[in-house]
Amino acid sequence: MNTITLTTTEQLKIFMQPTRQKILQLLSVNGPMTPKMVANALEITSSSAKHHILKLVELGIVELDRQQLIHGITATYYRKTLVTVSLGGLQGDEREVVTQNLLKEVQDDFFKKIKDFDQDSGHFSADIKTGVLHLTQSQADHLNEIIESFIEKHEEKNKETIPFVYSLVLYHG
Repeated sequence: MNTITLTTTEQLKIFMQPTRQKILQLLSVNGPMTPKMVANALEITSSSAKHHILKLVELGIVELDRQQLIHGITATYYRKTLVTVSLGGLQGDEREVVTQNLLKEVQDDFFKKIKDFDQDSGHFSADIKTGVLHLTQSQADHLNEIIESFIEKHEEKNKETIPFVYSLVLYHG
């Protein structure tokens, strides 16, 4: 999987803008969408949705999926590009603020959705796990490789899958 490293303040502003984060989440969960579909989901104007989508296209995080003629109008569908976004250019406090924002988005969405989950369905739907693992450095490296490989193999939506949002934090204690 390709990696896009955000290094400039402008790139970070584009990426971290809250509406754009919501758009990335929508595209990750729903697959390709038109600006009109995004606008309806976020309750913003179509022109605003298209503006935000095109900013994400500039970064290479969103790309054109297809164009389709619907009732004589060409609908343009965009999808989230299958890339890893690296915040490698960030240091210190800036990295901390960006990381906190990303984790908070996932956490907030989790707490909104957990109310609707049917834990009695017999299937996994949501959970939070915390703890400490005692690993050698080699085992930690291997675990990270397993996680990255699994994520890469399962990022693309298809007809047989349902979306699961994740946020993984692993660090040397």
